[in-house]
Amino acid sequence: MATLFQVDEAQKQPTLDDVEKLAKQTGHVIALAQKMYEAECEKLCRDAKVTDFVAVLALRRTRDRLLALQKNRRATAANASYELFSA
Repeated sequence: MATLFQVDEAQKQPTLDDVEKLAKQTGHVIALAQKMYEAECEKLCRDAKVTDFVAVLALRRTRDRLLALQKNRRATAANASYELFSA
């Protein structure tokens, strides 16, 4: 489906501070945060009719996904520790 408006490339790019902040908040490296942000932005831009808030929504969705990865990583580490000490 074609979008009514074209997304300005500047809207897709968060500032470096935004990506660094996102990486610090979620405990991930900047490169991963940037890559995931770009993927989220592409998904949103495909179907966006109003593009004013694409960058904001992409940052929020990326933060949620990175936090979920962090939670899963901690749960896996906790299970490994439990198994190690319960043997």
